Amino acid sequence: MNVVAPLKRATVTDDGIGGAAGRGWLRRRATLRPDLRAAMALEEAGELLEAARVFEYAGEHAQAAALRVEIARTLPDRAQRIDILREGCARIPGSSPEARMLHAALAELLLEEADTVGDPAARRGAKLEAARALEEADEGSAAGEIYEELGLLTRAAAAYEKGGDVARLELVFAVLEHREQHDARLRALEAVVEEAMVLGHRAQAHALLLEHGRMRHGGELPPVHVASRLELLEHRLVRGQQLELRWGDGRHTRICGAPVFHIGRAPDAQLVVPVANLSRHHVELRLDASGEHTRLVVVDLGSKIGTFLDGEHVAAGEPMPVGEAAMLGLGSHAAIGITPIRGTGGNDVGALVTSPGDPRTTVWLPNGGRLWLTPELEVPANVLFDRGYVVLDFRPGVHVALDGREIGVGASIDLLRGDRIALRASQLQLEVTG
Repeated sequence: MNVVAPLKRATVTDDGIGGAAGRGWLRRRATLRPDLRAAMALEEAGELLEAARVFEYAGEHAQAAALRVEIARTLPDRAQRIDILREGCARIPGSSPEARMLHAALAELLLEEADTVGDPAARRGAKLEAARALEEADEGSAAGEIYEELGLLTRAAAAYEKGGDVARLELVFAVLEHREQHDARLRALEAVVEEAMVLGHRAQAHALLLEHGRMRHGGELPPVHVASRLELLEHRLVRGQQLELRWGDGRHTRICGAPVFHIGRAPDAQLVVPVANLSRHHVELRLDASGEHTRLVVVDLGSKIGTFLDGEHVAAGEPMPVGEAAMLGLGSHAAIGITPIRGTGGNDVGALVTSPGDPRTTVWLPNGGRLWLTPELEVPANVLFDRGYVVLDFRPGVHVALDGREIGVGASIDLLRGDRIALRASQLQLEVTG
């Protein structure tokens, strides 16, 4: 990009630096101002940069600009040449032909620098400075192209308008209008997502962020902040069929929604009992719907040391109903507390399980149901496992606060790790820990 027109050095007249009238300047040198005589002496001595500075001080900008361009074209180091022209642009103000010429020369060198530099930030900085210099040189169209390349469309539009490039200006306005509409949609999305998050409707927020955060719209990548918020939400969402709650004075309750509840020493059991001679999957809890009512049953899975329900042997593979709270013996080494959870119509919907040495209560709800923290403490809410989300659905009339903010009566909350839920009437506070 060659935007610098050759500039001949001016000659000196009695009044300053001029044209043909100054051909006899040597004869009249003694009549010139002292600052001009000093500048000319420096130029004759080959001190061109100092001569340019004195000419600038004297207001002889044409001669100073010509000297700076000559120096910039002869120096081998591009950085030095850029510094020479930067200084000249700063010292010769206004929109004079000399100032425009210096800015154009500076822009040319900066664009050469941008083509060779490896660091992306330095390359962008050089192009941005070049675009500003081109604007000062009244090269608005060329400046606009660089601004547009850098994604600075508002600056590009101003430069195109200054340069009279109507066609490009209209194109940039169309892009800006599209961007404003896109930004307005994003602002509306963020408002809806924020409200959904505050009210506990995280599944709705998740669906909206998925729609906008993992798709291209009109060839555009999703905004970084939308993708980041989606990533953070997915990290905090309680997914699958398990929930951990902390409540009261540091007590813990674990809710499990697995279809069948296995007890044994295997790591994948719903309740792991680390006793060496237990079977990996020793016994399981099921819901048996074969009778008039659904009942909680215990099934020994062919264990080596046997299973006992309230002291009665459980035959391998034979379901044994659990009528009320009972003790489940695994051989002679472990006693597990089992309490059926009864739902509507007298049907069992799960069980509360306690194990020696484990301070937690485990609540097994394969299809969701009433939330118990211990066999003695029920929360006025149902646990739901809904499309991969874990939900607390509070009963009508229950005032609920989420993270210190009232969210209404009978709220339904799609749970996140770190949620703090307060029930105003009972003073009970729950924290979701996993």
